[in-house]
Amino acid sequence: MNMERALISVILYGRNDSYGYNLHKRAALSLNCIAEMLDAPDDEIMFVDYNTPDDFPTFPEAIRDTLTERARRLVRILRVRPAQHRRFADLSHLVALEPVARNVAVRRSNPANRWLLSTNTDMIFVPRDGRSLSAIAAPLADGIYHLSRQEIPESLWETLDRADAAGTIATVGRWGWQFHLNEITEHGLPYLRYDAPGDFQMMLRTDAHRIWGFDERMLVGYHVDSNIAARLYQLYGTCGDVQEALFGYHCDHTRQVTPAHRHDAPENDPQRFIFGIDDAFDAGHQCETWGLAGETVEEVRLDGGRVTYLDALTRAITSPMEVPTRTVLAEDSIERTDYDPRHALPFLLDAVVEYPRDVVLGWFGTRADTLALFAVAWRDLGFTRAILVPDDAPWLGHMLPEAVIARGAATVVAEAQIFVLDGGLPAGHDPAVPAPHTPEMRHVVHGLDRVVAAEHKLMPARQTAAARDALAAHLRMPRRIIALNGFLNTWELRFAASVGAAKSPGSTRVRQGFALPESEIKLPEPDTPLPPSVLHAGEAGTLLAGPAGSEADEQVRLRTGRRGLVLVVYQIGLKPGRWRFELDLAAPSGLPRPGPLKLELLINGKLQAARYLMANGLVAQTLRIDFAMPDTEDTHNGEPGHEVRLRLHTIGLAGGTVRAVRLDRRVA
Repeated sequence: MNMERALISVILYGRNDSYGYNLHKRAALSLNCIAEMLDAPDDEIMFVDYNTPDDFPTFPEAIRDTLTERARRLVRILRVRPAQHRRFADLSHLVALEPVARNVAVRRSNPANRWLLSTNTDMIFVPRDGRSLSAIAAPLADGIYHLSRQEIPESLWETLDRADAAGTIATVGRWGWQFHLNEITEHGLPYLRYDAPGDFQMMLRTDAHRIWGFDERMLVGYHVDSNIAARLYQLYGTCGDVQEALFGYHCDHTRQVTPAHRHDAPENDPQRFIFGIDDAFDAGHQCETWGLAGETVEEVRLDGGRVTYLDALTRAITSPMEVPTRTVLAEDSIERTDYDPRHALPFLLDAVVEYPRDVVLGWFGTRADTLALFAVAWRDLGFTRAILVPDDAPWLGHMLPEAVIARGAATVVAEAQIFVLDGGLPAGHDPAVPAPHTPEMRHVVHGLDRVVAAEHKLMPARQTAAARDALAAHLRMPRRIIALNGFLNTWELRFAASVGAAKSPGSTRVRQGFALPESEIKLPEPDTPLPPSVLHAGEAGTLLAGPAGSEADEQVRLRTGRRGLVLVVYQIGLKPGRWRFELDLAAPSGLPRPGPLKLELLINGKLQAARYLMANGLVAQTLRIDFAMPDTEDTHNGEPGHEVRLRLHTIGLAGGTVRAVRLDRRVA
């Protein structure tokens, strides 16, 4: 037996999503069992992770703990990024393109290997005579080989231990006979021996390269396997099989209907791509481009060799926490909340760790210590490009960390692919100065405005293929915007108004998302005329519900999802002195909905005071605002005295009910 000629590259593809029922288990079963069946020196399992979002790990990395040591050693992960998929996005409804993905592996497979086995991550192969796949392939003559597929019901394969590959192979082999699963479904076509040929197609690596791989015009689903079988048949005039040596069992997953299994799922034209094939070289249109020719495709290994997220954290954070820190969700915490950079780093690093190692990150920030700590982990993780900071932020240090360089703000906005906006309290912050008024925080807010404005200019260009092609590669995709310390402060309100950020827990100190369309950012004008819907305010005067509020049992309910004015209270004729408005706010069903609120007080139409309030974690809360009435006489709308107006605004995230509004005179 010539084992040198039996070397096999197994080709698989997928992405880190939830495609089909219990994906992670059937994939782990398959990868572990395939690895168990390979024993030649250069055998490899090539998994093309296609179009997983940039901030997610690849699929094999996500299930690494369920893979055997042997599988981790054999698996090579080739990561095709969303930016590389972008050129195909207008051509298919699918997010994972089989012919492109498989070709990426074919082109980059080990040249020493004779065979390519194209299969899927739900197959378990069981030898009929105890031999490995490598041994079965060794004596085979040149050609293409297929294998029939037997089905395993979901309730059966779910009982298997994914970590016990040898036991799984033995058990499935026994089930095939015990439960009468070994039904062989043949095709009547000479180039298709069996149904579902894509679950076992073994071909020479040289042949796959000679015919330029799988046809990349087949982007809407189905028949990719039949097409390459028909083309390879033209080279040999026959199609072999390994049915006498092997059974192939498929972990059925049709309990949950996936896009490919819908009754109306589109298909590639079988007449064009199967029955009409009479030339092995029918895919000549892609002879120069197939498999992302000439492009760098990241390779990830599961058997070590690079610094991990955990490694980077361990090296950057050198002293453990001795006592828990505390944050109180109360009125007194507004604008005073800060963070320890060592607490924020795990969450911030988590947001960027999966990005390409040549990604460019732009940083607008208030705190030099946070930047310095992050830069250490950034370089440790193998990111090759420097962090860009604007050159008008001297508080970040005249001697910047090794991995950081200063550029003009316009350059930072134009070149970065991810942005971090650090809204921590500046070093040596004077509590008497409101944080939003500090030069550092104004710099961060201005940075946010510049980034969002740049994204607005790019949005129309990203809508058409022609415009996308004209953009620089790093601008073709929306750019992630990450905020630090958007918690119990006006920075949270400001960020949420411009960025569609996930509602992450405030204790992470990290909010992230993408710029909202320009039409969604501006709040409704507060002076829009309002219909009088609530006329019960007691001593508070006249109370009206706004577009973002609704009357209910003499109370005003905040309308979740609606931006703008919740209510306005009018009062005329107050005597000079100090006064206080109080609003009692209760969360719906006793459970809080997070989100910022803005309370404003105007006298004779002029803004006198404003409060930004957070509803995070509070079941019930009294909102207060104090003000002083002038001692001058005046008239307003024919009435004696000044007009006082109280307004409550929302950006649509908070829910609850204003149960009462009170107006009390304060003792000086």
